[in-house]
Amino acid sequence: MLRSLALLVGLTLVTTACALIPPSHPDLAYYPAPRDPTTVKISQTLYRAARAAGDDPDYYSFALIQTTVVTSFAADDATFYFSDGLARLPQRHVDALVAQKVAHEILGHTGKRRTLSMAITAGFAVLGIFMPGFGLADFVVNPLIVRAYSREQELAADQRTLEILRDMGHAAPRWTLAGALRAAAAANPPASPLPEQRILAREPDLEDRLAALEPLEPTTFVAVRKAATRR
Repeated sequence: MLRSLALLVGLTLVTTACALIPPSHPDLAYYPAPRDPTTVKISQTLYRAARAAGDDPDYYSFALIQTTVVTSFAADDATFYFSDGLARLPQRHVDALVAQKVAHEILGHTGKRRTLSMAITAGFAVLGIFMPGFGLADFVVNPLIVRAYSREQELAADQRTLEILRDMGHAAPRWTLAGALRAAAAANPPASPLPEQRILAREPDLEDRLAALEPLEPTTFVAVRKAATRR
């Protein structure tokens, strides 16, 4: 009985959890030439962000995604994928979006999502033993819970990003991150207005993320710092 239960739990973990965990690498991913200006730009930014986060830059690696959409993807072992569209943004926006991915890594978000998904699946598998058919609810409940948790993680990573940006030399990190989020939203297709799509979204609405960054630094302070930087 126990062996059968363990087998059932294991099989369900593989089928359901894997459907929720992103693949090891995104489509259209490629390794750019080492001396390409885009490679140098992302490499130097990732190095600075890792140092600012107090982590070892040598632990991090990256590749690019061939798309004009501004997006990024975190795989296992501190490997990141940044889109061509992201790399073409102004440096201050690239700083913010790269630092945000480093924040996710520092906070261990990928592993926590995986653990949560597997725990939910295991729970429904056990319930399915005593209540036949009940385990199928995992295919509905699991994505809803994990995606909601992912949205919470995004807000937490934004807050950690502020600290990283400050240590990268950004005197107004809230303005910097807010500007990067707006730039990414402007460059990408609009989010789906359908309620079911919003429920399954991995990221919060832009308005929610911007609201969580309030209050932004005073504009006079930002202007003074920009003027000092240009001197």
